[in-house]
Amino acid sequence: MKVIIPAKQNSTRVINKNWRNFHHGKNLVEIKIEQLLKSVPASDIFLSTDYKDFEKTATNYGIHFIPRNPVLASDDTPWADAFSGMIGELPLQDHEDIAWVEVINPLFDAYDDLFKKWQEIKHTHDSLVLTSQCTKFLLKSNGQPLNFMCGKWHQMSQNMEPLFAWDSVCIMNKKNMMYFGYPIGKTPYLYSHGDTPVDIDSMQDFEMAQLLYIRKFDNENK
Repeated sequence: MKVIIPAKQNSTRVINKNWRNFHHGKNLVEIKIEQLLKSVPASDIFLSTDYKDFEKTATNYGIHFIPRNPVLASDDTPWADAFSGMIGELPLQDHEDIAWVEVINPLFDAYDDLFKKWQEIKHTHDSLVLTSQCTKFLLKSNGQPLNFMCGKWHQMSQNMEPLFAWDSVCIMNKKNMMYFGYPIGKTPYLYSHGDTPVDIDSMQDFEMAQLLYIRKFDNENK
């Protein structure tokens, strides 16, 4: 299993999100690298970033540093083009499996279980997606229900067909990633985890994730 950690320098909604102090002097990138090193050799991890200063971070951890073309880090570049560009920069063979691991969920660290599941299902599914289950009553922007029915057809939440939110990890081989221009294929396996869903996309999300991280990991280490 090879791993790419995409982490550009700038973030529009949370300034310096990937590189600012998150917990005990470590940023989200460093925390994610340390989590992955428990399951993957350093030689199989690639940090893709346009932030040249963090080549030293990659060196300190013994992982690969892939300097990202600034065009691929621009918000003006379509996401599929940026994704394909980053995967294309990896010095890997088409058949090799790649885990696309974002740093936006520092609470998830069960990579041994995740990678084991991929080995079990890879011959029947073209990709694996880490997800969190959603059983809330969701409305579209026009006020119409998305996953439930109104009136006398309303059902209890435990009887609803669940929806799943894409979390921070996808797995697929390089050939398919380049073919689809995306980390999710036609027959994905949804791997749902039991942690509180975290997706750091605002300063409020960042601060809430810090509290949840402290509650989960600091308590485990006591």
